[in-house]
Amino acid sequence: MAKDETIQEYYAMSKKWLSAALTNLEQGLYEPAMFNGIHALELGLKAALHTIIEGPIKTHNVGGLFGKHFRDKVGDECCRAVNLILARYNLPRYPDQKMVEPKEVAEELKFIKEFIENIILDLIEEENVNNIHT
Repeated sequence: MAKDETIQEYYAMSKKWLSAALTNLEQGLYEPAMFNGIHALELGLKAALHTIIEGPIKTHNVGGLFGKHFRDKVGDECCRAVNLILARYNLPRYPDQKMVEPKEVAEELKFIKEFIENIILDLIEEENVNNIHT
């Protein structure tokens, strides 16, 4: 698969998972909303990373890799927020984990949405990737 196609597919998939997360949130399904939001964030990060990394990225924990390559463009606070959200990966998946409060889920999904639709898209476009469909 061509580099631009890979980036576009990761970005499109991140938008699908984000849409699912927002639908879950509207329905009061906070655990699925959080899980889907985290997955959307991960796919968005991978879309950006594929602008500079060839081949598969075979880890879910891409926050550090993203920070390594994009911290100078997005800032420390943004990277910190991304890593805090990614660190919650297991919370919505298992009943013995303490889930974040519904208000926190809504706030984190707002961040994820803005991050994917603005920051990730800007990074992709900045790397001269053509034909990204939002």
